[in-house]
Amino acid sequence: MKTQITHFGTINSDTFQQSYETRITLDGHDVSLDLNFYTVSPDSAGWTAEYENYAALLPDYKRNVEAAIADDFQKGGETRKYIDFHLKEMPPALLERLMQSADSSLPDDERLLSLLKLKRIGFYPGDRLYAVWDYTPGWQFTDQLIVGNTDNEGKVKYVSWEC
Repeated sequence: MKTQITHFGTINSDTFQQSYETRITLDGHDVSLDLNFYTVSPDSAGWTAEYENYAALLPDYKRNVEAAIADDFQKGGETRKYIDFHLKEMPPALLERLMQSADSSLPDDERLLSLLKLKRIGFYPGDRLYAVWDYTPGWQFTDQLIVGNTDNEGKVKYVSWEC
């Protein structure tokens, strides 16, 4: 069975792959997308409509995830710990290079927070956590991420710090 999927093109369940990858521009930034079939297969019923409904609202869900990350930072959650860790542990020269593009009128923690950019969205049809939104100030600076985890309706379940 061949199915046309937004952003991914045609998925053929007869030549099943566990993961599919593509790149899109979202809010003016390059973002990697991957569609992962660990719980369901491409010929399972319902996942296509679920994905299409989610994909149609990516800009809205992005705003929700970013609001949750900002809220998590303000409340001293994982985002605050991530920012504090990087401010403390990053070599000063690397931190200075990273912070060059941030608004220098902000405190360092808010400057670093402002540099977090969406780099990847992973979709997991059939899983409780339907999509994961990976944020980093840049792979050249850190291999650690702040991740917004959502259900299939875009509701942020929690924010995590992942290596």
